[in-house]
Parts: sequence; structure tokens; C-alpha cells
Amino acid sequence: MKYLQILLGVIAMSLFFFPFELTALPGINTKMVLAVFGLLFAAAELGRTKTLDIPRELLFLFLLAGAVSLASLVSISLNQTPDTTYVSYIISFTVWLSAAFTVCNIIRWIHGGIRIRLVLDYLLAVCLIQCVLALLIDSYPALARWVNARTAFGQEVAVRVKRLYGIGAMLDVAGLRMATVLTGLAYYLSGLGGRLSPARRFCYIVSFLVISVIGNMIARTTLVGMAIGLIFLVFTYIFRPSEDKGPMVLSWLGVLAGGVLVCVILYNTNPHARELFRFAFEGFFSLAETGHWEVSSNEKLKTMVVFPETLHTWFMGDGYFLNSRYDINYLGDSTDQGFYMGTDVGYLRFIFYFGIMGLIPMVGIIIYSAAVCIRNFREDKIFFLLALLCGLTVWFKVSTDILLYFALFLSAAALQRKNEDSLYHSGAVQAGGDGAYPYRQG
Repeated sequence: MKYLQILLGVIAMSLFFFPFELTALPGINTKMVLAVFGLLFAAAELGRTKTLDIPRELLFLFLLAGAVSLASLVSISLNQTPDTTYVSYIISFTVWLSAAFTVCNIIRWIHGGIRIRLVLDYLLAVCLIQCVLALLIDSYPALARWVNARTAFGQEVAVRVKRLYGIGAMLDVAGLRMATVLTGLAYYLSGLGGRLSPARRFCYIVSFLVISVIGNMIARTTLVGMAIGLIFLVFTYIFRPSEDKGPMVLSWLGVLAGGVLVCVILYNTNPHARELFRFAFEGFFSLAETGHWEVSSNEKLKTMVVFPETLHTWFMGDGYFLNSRYDINYLGDSTDQGFYMGTDVGYLRFIFYFGIMGLIPMVGIIIYSAAVCIRNFREDKIFFLLALLCGLTVWFKVSTDILLYFALFLSAAALQRKNEDSLYHSGAVQAGGDGAYPYRQG
């Protein structure tokens, strides 16, 4: 029964972290379904306590989300454009939070409590499953056809995406989410999150390498989390005093040796695997073969650095996030493919859409979400700082964000606070002592 419960938790986390839409239910994706249950959980809590206690931090986040929607509305109104991509951002924000609340309630029900590392373990399991699914879908055309026929994203993938994908996990969206999980793994492997057993340390190292390799085959955005994680591990190893660095180094060397051996064998014996490896680590192959780092997507990205030419665009935007060619009233130049002004750079797309007036609250949501998580889990602040760095870095490449990642830990913090209040009122803990917050630690 316990294993079945854990399986339920993994499925719920996958439906949240990699949501998808079934062709049988157009317009409804899995995170929306989870959000409905989140509202039911909140309603049940309201009925039990008879009070509506909304943390001030959450209210401020709603204000920021509302500011993003308002900036979008002002921009498209002033520019008279039909692009409403971020006008409903406050609704999306609410849906992500509510869906995250559902997942965290399920995890708490399964384990009797919720901690940072427990949430990360579920995220890790989901990422590994998606990596395996991506390889299976790529290897078995019948399975690919079955998935594509039943999912809305599969219809799109079958037409234009020629790379690995899982169920709901594809392109840079999947890459960023796997990248944040890699930063979380790096944090715990550094030892700052507490001592790991040899078995758990080995599993984390293997998982880090598997997600780094297959995740990059899905989207090379994963490389951002991989790089941040590895650099952080090297720095903590060099500068952090520790007496048990030997087992960690031996574990890494052993796993790396085995992983490199497997990759070399696949690269030299399987032509398709060779293509996947060369795509995933194109920069490294370029460095080895030509002496300089060159990645086709990065070279293309350099041509997309286009800055606004007017103060109006800088502050108010042009009201286009999607390609302007879809607007029959647009009189300027537009490309047949791609995005407005031909740029996919995240920060620039936001500026062209709603200017600095929208970019500030957009960035503020991510930074303030991380700050709230740090305030609730003070001992694990580096865990969230690494994820924040990953999210802000990826915006130099694409516009997808990591709100959903922080939403999980915002919900976990709320549930922990509720546990603490229950323990306090029941007399299980004394106010002011070290034991007043038994669930606060990660």
C-alpha cells in the first residue's frame, strides 16, 4: 500500500511538473485538474478552521502577478494589438499555486509531513521517468504514435520537433525544469543540506549524470543547471572544510568511470545514439574537434539580440509576444517563423511585449518567491539561490520561467506552518524554544 501511495505521489508530481493536454479534453491540461483539487483542499481547510488566513507574502505575490497582467493589458491597449499572452498571467499564477498545493498535500498525506528533500526526491523521480520515457518514445515508433495521437503536445511534436521528448516534457520548458532539479541535487551532494547515506549519495550522483545526459538530449537548456551544479560542487569541495571528502570523490569517480564507459560504447556502436550525443554536447564536440566552442543554437541566439529603438517600446512595449504576422493589422516587417522582432531572448521578448513596466514585476515574482522560500527554510537558502540563479540565467536564452518550482516550496512552507500551529495549540511544543519549529528544517 505504501508503494502504491508513493506511485500516486509521483504521478501527481509528473502531472504538475510536466503538464499536458489530452486530445480528448481540448483546452484542459493536467495542472488545471490538479488546481481544482487544490481549491477543494483550501475550501476544506477553510471549513475546518472557519478563518481565512492568507499570508502577507502570498498577497504580495498576487499583487505582482496582477501587475504583470495589468502591464500586459496596458501595453496591448496602447499599441492596439490582439496578443493577450500575459493578460491572464494572474490566473496562471493562481493555477500553478493551487496545483502545487494539491501535490504537496498528497506528499504530506503519504509521508505524514513534508520537507524540502522529500519534494526534491519526487521531482527527481519524475525527471528520471521522463528521461526513460523519452528514450522509449524515440526507440519505439509505435509508442511514439500512441503518445502523439492522445496528447495535444504530441500532435505538435510529430510535426516540427525532431528531438527527444517525454510526456509533457519537451524543448526548453523541460530543459529548465530539469536544470533546477540538478541544482537541488548539487546542493545536497555538497553536504550543505545534511549528511547523506552512501546509498543515497550514490543514487543522487547517478541521477545527476543521467539527467545531465538525457536532459540535454531533450533540451540543451539543461546544461545551465548542470554547469551551475558542477561549479557549485567544485567550489564547496575546495573551500568548505570537511573531513569526509574521500567517499564523495570516490563515488563521483566510480560513477563517472562507469558512465563514460557506457557512453563511449553507445557512441561507437549506435549511429542514432551518436547523433543524440553530438546534439546534446555539441559545444564539447566542437571544442575537441575544432579548438573552439560553437553551438548552433547559441550562434543563432547571437543574431536575436535586438534592442528597442524607442523609449515607448522600452517602457511600454509594442504589445507583441508572439509573432506579429498573426495580426492582420500589423504594418511592419514580420518573419514567417519565430517570434516578434525575430528574437527568442527571454528578457527582450518581455520588453518588446510589455516593456520595463511589465518586466520588473515579472522578475520580481521569481525573486520574491525565492525570498519567501528562504525566509521559511533559512538553513537551506543556498538551495533556492541556486534555483533562482538558474532561472534568471535561462531568461537570457528563452522566456520560460520557474514559478512552478518555487510554488511547490511555497505550498510546502504553508503546510509546515499549519503543522507547527497544530502542534503548538495541542501543547506538543513550547513557544520560543528550539523545538517550536520541528518541521522547519529541510
